[in-house]
Amino acid sequence: MRPEAASADTLSELAGQCLREGPSRRLDGEIYCAIHALCDWNDLGDELRVSAREEGYVLVAHDNESDTRWVEAPPFTSEMKYAESLMPQGLAHIAREPRIVCATALSARARAGEPPFRHCRWPDSEAISGR
Repeated sequence: MRPEAASADTLSELAGQCLREGPSRRLDGEIYCAIHALCDWNDLGDELRVSAREEGYVLVAHDNESDTRWVEAPPFTSEMKYAESLMPQGLAHIAREPRIVCATALSARARAGEPPFRHCRWPDSEAISGR
Protein backbone atom coordinates (compact mmCIF):
# COMPACT_ATOMS: atom_id res chain seq x y z
CA MET A 1 0.00 0.00 0.00
CA ARG A 2 1.48 3.32 -1.06
CA PRO A 3 1.34 6.14 1.51
CA GLU A 4 -0.66 9.19 0.55
CA ALA A 5 1.24 12.33 -0.29
CA ALA A 6 0.83 15.35 1.94
CA SER A 7 -1.84 17.62 0.53
CA ALA A 8 -0.82 20.53 -1.65
CA ASP A 9 -2.32 22.84 0.98
CA THR A 10 -0.14 21.31 3.71
CA LEU A 11 3.04 21.64 1.65
CA SER A 12 2.14 25.19 0.63
CA GLU A 13 1.50 26.16 4.26
CA LEU A 14 4.85 24.68 5.30
CA ALA A 15 6.53 26.62 2.48
CA GLY A 16 4.98 29.81 3.82
CA GLN A 17 6.14 29.00 7.33
CA CYS A 18 9.71 28.56 6.03
CA LEU A 19 9.61 32.12 4.75
CA ARG A 20 7.84 33.65 7.75
CA GLU A 21 9.63 31.85 10.57
CA GLY A 22 13.09 31.20 9.26
CA PRO A 23 15.15 28.24 10.49
CA SER A 24 13.20 26.14 12.99
CA ARG A 25 13.82 22.61 14.26
CA ARG A 26 10.10 22.29 15.04
CA LEU A 27 9.31 23.18 11.44
CA ASP A 28 11.94 20.69 10.23
CA GLY A 29 9.98 17.98 12.06
CA GLU A 30 6.72 19.04 10.44
CA ILE A 31 8.37 18.99 7.02
CA TYR A 32 9.84 15.54 7.68
CA CYS A 33 6.41 14.14 8.53
CA ALA A 34 4.74 15.80 5.54
CA ILE A 35 7.22 14.59 2.92
CA HIS A 36 7.19 11.04 4.28
CA ALA A 37 3.39 10.93 4.80
CA LEU A 38 3.94 10.23 8.50
CA CYS A 39 2.05 11.28 11.60
CA ASP A 40 3.94 12.69 14.60
CA TRP A 41 2.58 10.69 17.55
CA ASN A 42 4.13 13.07 20.08
CA ASP A 43 1.22 14.16 22.26
CA LEU A 44 3.23 17.00 23.88
CA GLY A 45 2.13 15.54 27.22
CA ASP A 46 5.08 16.81 29.26
CA GLU A 47 8.03 19.20 29.11
CA LEU A 48 10.36 16.54 27.64
CA ARG A 49 7.98 15.90 24.77
CA VAL A 50 7.49 19.62 24.14
CA SER A 51 11.28 20.04 24.17
CA ALA A 52 11.68 17.10 21.76
CA ARG A 53 9.29 18.75 19.29
CA GLU A 54 11.17 22.07 19.52
CA GLU A 55 14.49 20.24 18.91
CA GLY A 56 13.27 18.59 15.69
CA TYR A 57 12.36 15.14 16.99
CA VAL A 58 9.23 13.37 15.81
CA LEU A 59 7.68 10.21 17.22
CA VAL A 60 6.79 7.94 14.32
CA ALA A 61 4.98 4.61 14.20
CA HIS A 62 6.38 1.71 12.23
CA ASP A 63 3.91 -0.94 11.04
CA ASN A 64 1.58 -0.37 13.98
CA GLU A 65 1.00 2.21 16.67
CA SER A 66 2.71 0.11 19.36
CA ASP A 67 6.07 0.23 17.55
CA THR A 68 7.05 3.90 17.77
CA ARG A 69 10.47 5.48 17.74
CA TRP A 70 11.96 8.95 17.93
CA VAL A 71 13.51 10.26 14.73
CA GLU A 72 15.53 13.45 14.45
CA ALA A 73 14.42 15.38 11.38
CA PRO A 74 17.17 16.73 9.13
CA PRO A 75 17.74 20.49 9.41
CA PHE A 76 15.92 21.37 6.18
CA THR A 77 15.44 25.03 7.12
CA SER A 78 19.03 25.72 8.17
CA GLU A 79 21.39 23.55 6.07
CA MET A 80 21.53 23.85 2.30
CA LYS A 81 22.24 20.18 1.50
CA TYR A 82 19.05 19.14 3.29
CA ALA A 83 16.98 21.92 1.77
CA GLU A 84 18.25 20.92 -1.68
CA SER A 85 17.32 17.28 -1.04
CA LEU A 86 13.66 18.36 -1.06
CA MET A 87 13.85 19.71 -4.61
CA PRO A 88 11.90 17.67 -7.17
CA GLN A 89 14.12 16.05 -9.77
CA GLY A 90 14.99 18.42 -12.59
CA LEU A 91 14.28 21.60 -10.63
CA ALA A 92 17.14 24.02 -9.97
CA HIS A 93 17.45 27.02 -7.69
CA ILE A 94 19.60 30.12 -7.37
CA ALA A 95 18.86 30.97 -3.74
CA ARG A 96 21.61 31.04 -1.13
CA GLU A 97 19.43 30.67 1.95
CA PRO A 98 18.29 27.18 2.97
CA ARG A 99 14.89 28.41 4.15
CA ILE A 100 14.20 29.92 0.70
CA VAL A 101 15.31 26.74 -1.06
CA CYS A 102 13.16 24.74 1.35
CA ALA A 103 10.13 26.93 0.65
CA THR A 104 10.72 26.72 -3.10
CA ALA A 105 11.05 22.93 -2.97
CA LEU A 106 7.90 22.46 -0.89
CA SER A 107 5.92 24.76 -3.19
CA ALA A 108 7.16 22.87 -6.25
CA ARG A 109 6.30 19.51 -4.63
CA ALA A 110 2.80 20.83 -3.87
CA ARG A 111 2.21 22.03 -7.42
CA ALA A 112 3.61 18.86 -9.01
CA GLY A 113 1.77 16.45 -6.70
CA GLU A 114 5.05 14.72 -5.87
CA PRO A 115 4.71 11.40 -4.02
CA PRO A 116 6.10 11.06 -0.48
CA PHE A 117 9.66 9.86 0.01
CA ARG A 118 9.68 6.13 0.67
CA HIS A 119 12.94 6.00 2.58
CA CYS A 120 15.11 8.52 4.34
CA ARG A 121 17.40 10.16 1.78
CA TRP A 122 19.75 11.64 4.35
CA PRO A 123 22.71 9.34 5.13
CA ASP A 124 23.69 11.00 8.40
CA SER A 125 20.15 11.07 9.78
CA GLU A 126 19.56 8.40 12.42
CA ALA A 127 16.64 7.10 14.37
CA ILE A 128 16.94 8.16 17.99
CA SER A 129 15.69 5.70 20.56
CA GLY A 130 15.29 6.10 24.28
CA ARG A 131 14.38 9.79 24.01
